[in-house]
Amino acid sequence: MGVDWKIDIDALAVVPYGAEGPWARESPGSMIANYVEEAVKELERNPKYHDEINKLASAHVLTMDVDEEETFDACGAKFTSDGKLAIVFGADRLGSNTGDAFWHKNLEKGISLAPSTDALSFYARKGIREDYEPDIADVQSELKDIIKKDLTLVPNFEETYKKLKLTKEGTDFDQYLGAFILNYFRGLVSTLKWRKFDSDDMLQEALSEALEKGEVHFRILDKVEGSSGEAAIEDGILYLQTSPDKWGSNIDDISNNIMDLL
Repeated sequence: MGVDWKIDIDALAVVPYGAEGPWARESPGSMIANYVEEAVKELERNPKYHDEINKLASAHVLTMDVDEEETFDACGAKFTSDGKLAIVFGADRLGSNTGDAFWHKNLEKGISLAPSTDALSFYARKGIREDYEPDIADVQSELKDIIKKDLTLVPNFEETYKKLKLTKEGTDFDQYLGAFILNYFRGLVSTLKWRKFDSDDMLQEALSEALEKGEVHFRILDKVEGSSGEAAIEDGILYLQTSPDKWGSNIDDISNNIMDLL
């Protein structure tokens, strides 16, 4: 984990949840140790979560508690209000599936539910890191080859997330934030090729002159035209814009009106 942690588990608070006879009552020490050992193995397998966990569990303490909200099936991971990371178990599932508490999907769920001051949710940040960042440089390079001009792509993740959250709270929109915005930029590439910008010097020159600032921004507006959205040029900047109700629909079509702007 990169920093010192300690284990603080109150066995007397855990064991009463075990049914008579089974593992939890007969060998509580062995059972608790197994939860911890399996949790440690999962943490070792998934170093990409360490920074998030260290930040959310600022006390750097591993504990164990009942899953009162029944967030998970047999067991899972939660962050306590006093900065600890807890292995949580179902009230009637103590000792079941002990290796699943810190399974990566349960870790992600626990991280996503933890109180945070970050502008983006965990799933939004994960999607940007895994779906957007590895490929956006290639998209930028393709646009440069088509227009013969260096362009800066501005995704406006935080503002987009903020606006979408107003109407899509409770959905999985944040998981696709990175992938969808990447594909909106890819849609621009496809449209420019379809309109022959890559082989027409006059079109290249017209668009290059219109994009005086050399920037392409994605943004969310309350209302836009088109089935997916539209392109707009304002103050030397090309905007790919959609609205919350059209988010993710017909992504490739967002700049179909590009010829009307020149």
